[in-house]
Amino acid sequence: MPPPPESPVASPPVLFTVEFRRKMAGLSPRQRQDWLASIASRPGGIDPTDTPRVQELREVARGCRLALVESLAVRLGPFDEGHLKAVLEVPRERFVREEDIEHSAADTPLPLDSTGLATISAPHAYLLSFRLLGLGPGDSLVELGTGTGYGAALASFIVGPSAKVVTFEIDPALAARARQTLADEPNVTVIEGDAVANSDPWGGAARVVVTFAIDSWPGRWLDALPEGGRLVAPLGAGDQRLVLAEKRGGRILETDHGAVRYVRNRSAR
Repeated sequence: MPPPPESPVASPPVLFTVEFRRKMAGLSPRQRQDWLASIASRPGGIDPTDTPRVQELREVARGCRLALVESLAVRLGPFDEGHLKAVLEVPRERFVREEDIEHSAADTPLPLDSTGLATISAPHAYLLSFRLLGLGPGDSLVELGTGTGYGAALASFIVGPSAKVVTFEIDPALAARARQTLADEPNVTVIEGDAVANSDPWGGAARVVVTFAIDSWPGRWLDALPEGGRLVAPLGAGDQRLVLAEKRGGRILETDHGAVRYVRNRSAR
């Protein structure tokens, strides 16, 4: 296996050029992954003020996600093209721990703390939920379980700047991190608090996604769902199933969409 390539041009690197993209296109997925790992492992960590290195990381990580998007489309598709484009363009490497950057383009969950109680879900998990919701441009979304903000960033890309994304995070440290990672997304509001206990800020959103497993539906969630609204969550005290709840004619209709595995709800309620 050849060693990872060096930066495409002399310092300071000029990225996002035709030459750079042509060089990236000539590399195998494994070579791109090796390049990403080499950037992430350089001494001193990722300094956000080191613009050339940050740009190199962003572009190489995007190149790695090309294989991810192709794999998702083949294994689990079809997906809306806007959903796949979100996975390609949203820089997942910004939302993982620095030691996990080299794995950021893999379709796997990654820990967000040392306890294992919080994770960033695998990209396919978000796409499966967004597909069930029928999420599209102009939709307002409520996300329950922000983590560091990756799901909210994907949703923001999909719904567009004219729509709103409201996301709840129970962990104060993760909520603070999410506000930083989502600072460039003006249509996203991060609320620090218990998502189970507080549905008042939903604002009548007709699309709700849950990123942690619950034993059963909280009644206040179903009450807050408007007519025609959709709510998707991992459901079950033991084996988890991805379940879609829809409100039609004032009734809740449920459909089961297969086995999943998510971190558990951390609310005391």
